[in-house]
Amino acid sequence: MEKIWLEKYEQLCIIGAGGMGKVYLARDRNLDRMVVVKESENHFLLCEMEILKELEHKGLPHIYDCFTFEGKIFLVMEYIEGMSLRQYLDKHKKVSEHQAVKWIVELCEILMYLHGRRPAVIYRDLKPENIMIRQNGELKLIDFGGAFRLACGRKREEMCIGTAGYNPPDQWKETGGDVTWDIYGLGAVLHEMLTGANPSTPPCERRSLAYYDRSLSSGLDKIIKKCTAKKATDRYLSMEQLKDDLLHYRRRVSGSSVFRMVGKYLYVFMMTGTVLSFMIPFIMGVPENQIPFPYLERPLIFLMTSQIIRLMIFQFNKKHCLYRQEKNIYLTEKRFLGLLSLMLFTITGVLVLSFAGLSQPFVCAKEEDGRLWVEMRDEQGRKMLLKEDAVYKTDKKVQFEIPADQLPRQKLAMQLVAVGEDGDTYSSRVFYIQAQDEAATVNDK
Repeated sequence: MEKIWLEKYEQLCIIGAGGMGKVYLARDRNLDRMVVVKESENHFLLCEMEILKELEHKGLPHIYDCFTFEGKIFLVMEYIEGMSLRQYLDKHKKVSEHQAVKWIVELCEILMYLHGRRPAVIYRDLKPENIMIRQNGELKLIDFGGAFRLACGRKREEMCIGTAGYNPPDQWKETGGDVTWDIYGLGAVLHEMLTGANPSTPPCERRSLAYYDRSLSSGLDKIIKKCTAKKATDRYLSMEQLKDDLLHYRRRVSGSSVFRMVGKYLYVFMMTGTVLSFMIPFIMGVPENQIPFPYLERPLIFLMTSQIIRLMIFQFNKKHCLYRQEKNIYLTEKRFLGLLSLMLFTITGVLVLSFAGLSQPFVCAKEEDGRLWVEMRDEQGRKMLLKEDAVYKTDKKVQFEIPADQLPRQKLAMQLVAVGEDGDTYSSRVFYIQAQDEAATVNDK
């Protein structure tokens, strides 16, 4: 059976209920608009009305009406289309760093307005459930049942208001109010936005941002720690100070952050050098006598240097690999060293094939079709890679060899012709060569 209050507000459904009362979605039949109707039997609803009726800010809900019905107090307020921050976190787990800072700055401006009132209004119950995200992405702060006016000479309320995990220890000892209470709550909300860790869920711990995600800014971590300091004197003294630090947190980079950032770039550079120094000679062709060394000498130097950098920058600074999330679920941090694994696998494969004598067909350079195959050896008899237009320096002698299986069956006239940089021509005697089944016979002329 539908319920209509004052022959004006038509109840549609219940959208919330708690110890303070119930919250209904209703329709204003006279103005044909959706409204929120809060029902309560205690004076907190009247206090909320007294505070809200004097406030005018885009981040606060509008109050339309207040009446009593069947011995209960009803407060009619603006209906805000969208979702609460709690619903957003339940769906997306956490908020991106950029968006989280943007929303917290927006909340700072709302609380700056409240704290700037005379007397100041202390919200006292900042948490994701009381923050609404409108369809245009802007925020509204709702539920002022726990708000407190810091009037001159007024030191105490009747009871403590707040939510465990979002309020400082001193808020549970005093029934009055302090602007640092809202600053603490804002820091707790920012931490939950970035990490997804609910501070009111066991084990009720608030760890550094790097514990959950190393990519998060250390500057924001310092801001959160200052907001949520146990002593009120160690927190920000005003929302203006907090907002200023949030707007410039990227400029406040610590020496350790710079060290880690440089280390990351250096690590990427060294791993890129490892890949290039391994693949480029491999593609261009590697002579058999250079496998595994000196072919692998440079890649291994790059690889070892990169791993030393990785140990210095990341491993020595590693604090945890196992941490607890909501609902007592343990998640183990996993790292995929794909590039390193691929490099080690490839190098191992090359070594196995080279020792097995199977590396020649695919790692040694080959002559183009139609050209006579010529091999070169140094003074120690080691085979060298012979490339066109390449410069080979020697202080003793160089040997050139033609494999018999590469020679055609007809007799060939051979002469070695050399042209110096000065244009002079040097030539050897002409000789003939012909391949046979067993060996080649050479006849000098």
